[in-house]
Amino acid sequence: MAYTQPRTLGDRSGVSLYLLRWFRSAAIVVLVLQSTAVIAQGQTLAFRNPRNLLVDEPAALVDLLEAARPAPVSTEAMGTILRALPPEGEVIKLGAAAQQKVDAVRQLLTATRRDWYEIKVIDLPQAGMALHARAVVLIPAPTIMLLSAAELQAMVAHEIGHEYVWTEWHRAHQHRDQERLKELELVCDAIAAVTLRQLGMDPSRGIDAIEKVARFNRQRFGSAINEKNYPTVAERRAFARQIQRWLEESSWRSRSGQARY
Repeated sequence: MAYTQPRTLGDRSGVSLYLLRWFRSAAIVVLVLQSTAVIAQGQTLAFRNPRNLLVDEPAALVDLLEAARPAPVSTEAMGTILRALPPEGEVIKLGAAAQQKVDAVRQLLTATRRDWYEIKVIDLPQAGMALHARAVVLIPAPTIMLLSAAELQAMVAHEIGHEYVWTEWHRAHQHRDQERLKELELVCDAIAAVTLRQLGMDPSRGIDAIEKVARFNRQRFGSAINEKNYPTVAERRAFARQIQRWLEESSWRSRSGQARY
């Protein structure tokens, strides 16, 4: 996920405690949903090396993603997820510019047939984005101000990628397997790039957004307590260049001869 926990929030202890409440509620909901078998649906992308995703044509990955596409969270499960979130802290009133950016995120979700996702802007000081319980996109308020609409769309495309590695990500997290967590982040970067390209969007917006978020958080909070769970920005930038070459070198044509993006 694209949301890292800061090592310190200075003297904003109330905000720090609130941040922990959000993540604690997320963990509880994940355990509940796993026990009722509503999260792990669809196939799993069993690639150990993220670069293995780039072996075939992009169209092959698109087909694989469609075959492995998890089913939507049920209405009953969504209700459980939303009720478990803290009742305070959601930003309800947005300015016109901020609302337009949130609308752009909604457009991306609709275009990928995930309009059942909920979107919540939350009042936290840290930038980032997270997919909570495979159902709710959490966007801290600074992220809205920091990123363009296209960059926000790229970040949510990355979060969509976590659908396909959801169970494995949580297993790696429970076992503190930092190397696997890093690999899974790169897998999601590749899924995001293909998703954006298929929709006629610029995949490079993803790494631009990651760099902006990392710089913003580091300048204000220092290093993150879970930083070792994520590839460095330099590693992600290098992988993004490989993805870009892979996309450019491919014809990526449908059977009708029309470009699929």
